[in-house]
Amino acid sequence: MFKERLKGKKIAILGLGREGLDLLRFLSKQKIKPAGLDARTPKELGPACKEIRKLTDKLYLGRSYLKQLDKFDLVFRSPGVPLDLPAVRRAKKQGTKFDSLTQLFFELCPAKLIGITGTKGKSTVATLIFRLLKNNIAGKVYLGGNIGYPPLLSLPKMSKKDAVVLELSSFQLEDLVLSPQVAVLLNITPEHMDRHKTFARYLDTKSNIFARQTAKDCLVASADYPVTRAALKTARGKIFKYSLRKVLPRGVYVSNNEIIFRHLKTGKRQMIMKRSDIPLLGEHNLENVLAAISAALLMKVPAGKIAAKVKRFRALEHRLEEVDTIGPIKFINDSSATTPVATLAAIKAIPGPIALITGGVSKGEDLAAFAKDLKTKRLKKAVLIGRSARRLSRYLGKLHVPCARAKDLSAAVEQARRAVAEGGTVLLAPGFASFDMFKNAYDRGAQFKKIVQKLTIS
Repeated sequence: MFKERLKGKKIAILGLGREGLDLLRFLSKQKIKPAGLDARTPKELGPACKEIRKLTDKLYLGRSYLKQLDKFDLVFRSPGVPLDLPAVRRAKKQGTKFDSLTQLFFELCPAKLIGITGTKGKSTVATLIFRLLKNNIAGKVYLGGNIGYPPLLSLPKMSKKDAVVLELSSFQLEDLVLSPQVAVLLNITPEHMDRHKTFARYLDTKSNIFARQTAKDCLVASADYPVTRAALKTARGKIFKYSLRKVLPRGVYVSNNEIIFRHLKTGKRQMIMKRSDIPLLGEHNLENVLAAISAALLMKVPAGKIAAKVKRFRALEHRLEEVDTIGPIKFINDSSATTPVATLAAIKAIPGPIALITGGVSKGEDLAAFAKDLKTKRLKKAVLIGRSARRLSRYLGKLHVPCARAKDLSAAVEQARRAVAEGGTVLLAPGFASFDMFKNAYDRGAQFKKIVQKLTIS
């Protein structure tokens, strides 16, 4: 049926990154050879270019890659390509239809879909849900989206008994017209304002994760924030609340040192586990655990098995990851903290004196407000890197917050280490995007770890 729908149509893949390449591989198995379009040159595409050439019937690369866009009947857009590009708008007016890998997967997937979105915490929650479900439901469990394995390539193996856990970014949700059976909505704060322009548009995009649910579906969300409370009120299906701050008559919440579940129908009280048994740092990670527990309970995973797996769960790489302790100084890698809100959550999670490495590419964040929030006695020094360093230095200086700029990450680590020489934590929690100095946030975190490892050896 899928092949019939595409029969006789001129098809293109717009954006040949990870998702675009996954889609090319999937279409190749269906004996479909589309055109490929990407802003990068063959050299910039790197080793993947050779495979891309084999999987496409024609390639449009470099500056003029969008010139032929309106000549196609159907274009699968990769998440990194904005919908409001002039060439995309023109092609739509000419009758070109646009689709996405995520939309295609939703249409074809026979398994139960569990989608997770929010500004921060998506990867942690998705991975924890995956581990909580694995070997605890009737079928297999797959992890995909922004994390895990390419979901389209696993489609032939999937059945109705299975579950697919998907981490979904705002870019993947932007034009999605289907919603997962279980939608997990984490807190939403401003991010990607360079792409979405306003917080309202960003919020609307995130809301696609539950906007098209049916009465049989369920939205899992926090009862603690205005944004998530509003979502719970507008949900079309069932709702499952969790809270860090309130005792709930139904749902999952924290009471003293216990995580409690009140049955959604009967309200019967059940203690899931001790809060102190959760190995992750920070209040924000406690919220992440509550969200994952809620999804697992919806999928009928027994409380005892949930508790056992949560106790063994460790921080993901680049997310409040403890790299090493050298003498009285601990080194923590939170390179995935790409917003000021995430940086502040990291600071709150770590006790004692802190030397913070922060800075990068600002995407419309309020730097003055961020500087004010950094004014705390525990912050011994803010070491600033990247494009935002000059402006941040100015704001922090006015507030008399100890700060200094560093030319590179090695210099930043050295300055931070000196600031807490008598004992404390060197924390990489940049609060901004990484592409001014690094390939991505993972590269930034990996370089930080290498620098710390060299310190350990010396």
